[in-house]
Amino acid sequence: MRSGGLRATGPRVEVLGALEDLGGHRTADDVHDLLTTRGRRVPRSSVYNALSSLVGAGLVLTADAGPGAVLYETGREWHHHFVCRVCRSVVDVPGTADALADLYPDPSVGEVDEVQVVIRGTCINCLPGR
Repeated sequence: MRSGGLRATGPRVEVLGALEDLGGHRTADDVHDLLTTRGRRVPRSSVYNALSSLVGAGLVLTADAGPGAVLYETGREWHHHFVCRVCRSVVDVPGTADALADLYPDPSVGEVDEVQVVIRGTCINCLPGR
């Protein structure tokens, strides 16, 4: 956390640890529920504040999966997401810096600092015949 410019406060450490333990793409409520299950008394607002700080420091990423709650995941490598229309599972899809050039080849749009691609379809587990 210190390398990201943050103080390692109790709530931030607990929230980051819970998010790492949960794995995948999780909501703030998922994180809060795990902390509560573990007997930690961290107010829901502190979970949201900690997640916001961790995102700002580049220690946690948000996963754009469309409407609904914001999803968070640990990591620093930017990537895209595949979202199943049937079960709503979210799967990481590698992304490259070249995606910026592919999506915004004309510099007249301005300075692009982030590209998120959300791929929607039916995951392998939800395909008919499985």
